[in-house]
Amino acid sequence: MTRINLVRTFDQAAIYETIKADEDLVDEGLADDGIPDQGDQAGLEESWFEIPTSRRAARQQGAPTPTRRKKRPPKRSEHALLDEIVAHSDPGQVDVGDIFRPTFSGSRHEREWILNYLGPFYDTKKITDVLRRVKGGKEANVYCCAAHPNTGLALLAAKVYRPRMFRNLRNDAQYRQGRAILDENGKEVRDERYLLAVRKGTTRGQEFQHISWLEHEFVTMQLLHAAGADVPLPLASGSNTILMEYLGTPEAAAPALNEVTLPRALARPLFDRLIWNVELMLANRRIHGDLSAYNVLCWDGQFKIIDFQQAIDPWVNPDARAILGRDVQRLCQYFTRYNVRAKPEAIAADLWARHGPPEEEYVPEESTFEELA
Repeated sequence: MTRINLVRTFDQAAIYETIKADEDLVDEGLADDGIPDQGDQAGLEESWFEIPTSRRAARQQGAPTPTRRKKRPPKRSEHALLDEIVAHSDPGQVDVGDIFRPTFSGSRHEREWILNYLGPFYDTKKITDVLRRVKGGKEANVYCCAAHPNTGLALLAAKVYRPRMFRNLRNDAQYRQGRAILDENGKEVRDERYLLAVRKGTTRGQEFQHISWLEHEFVTMQLLHAAGADVPLPLASGSNTILMEYLGTPEAAAPALNEVTLPRALARPLFDRLIWNVELMLANRRIHGDLSAYNVLCWDGQFKIIDFQQAIDPWVNPDARAILGRDVQRLCQYFTRYNVRAKPEAIAADLWARHGPPEEEYVPEESTFEELA
């Protein structure tokens, strides 16, 4: 046990040589009672200084060179392979009738990304084409897609999360407090093996956490849309993607609230409607978590609240009351430019008193909340 710990910092070949030397000692130097004599013990101690400390030294002493496992290339989808075949074939050589070949391509890597993640929605007759990239970000890209007639809609928005290793979620631990781990079907994971992987932060555990993060957003949108909140209709999730109702035209997506100038006559009604949505969310055990003018889309006299990846359940998150106050404060700050005056602390306190969890059930354990700058 001591020997393995001592040589752990050496390379694989050196460890192999040491173990081989130990086997020789066992065969030749042990007494009948299994304990080496003094001479053997001295030889054993001297052998430590002969352990090679580099691969070159190991090769000189005849130790086998350890082989490195080659990294497997990322798995490519059938759609990506077919698209490449068509691209390198002569015109008319391949029947492209049932092959997913989106109009929008972007870079080579982005095109493969689209084929891998949006191809399954083409197969299930949710979309027929990808028309353009609406928004790009560190966390996800949003694409305008032509909807399949089966959906009853003309256009759909596909929010495609970046692979886990490229995402840059800031302070996501604050929003994961108290959350259940969800699988790709939006169901709570109860298998202890999966939960242990998440707690240990293994590669598989981080992948489960990523899937759960995406599914929480989709389940929240389903819940709030069914309750009557002003959110886009969610259609499907999976393959690192959330498919939802699209606001805008193929040429121009709906702008965010911070990008438009409201008529003053509409400012107060819109503010009241947004606060009503905050109340409705809280009554359904949800707080947006990042609500601001950047996450409200305006189009043709209507608006929709988006980006629910940070939404929390106020009954289980110890920072819920402070996060609710921050959402209300941001809305109040934005509408002051239209001379809409409100008291965010009083609004948040009233909403919490009427729809928050009972005080005896709400026992914050440890807060990670950071005050709004």
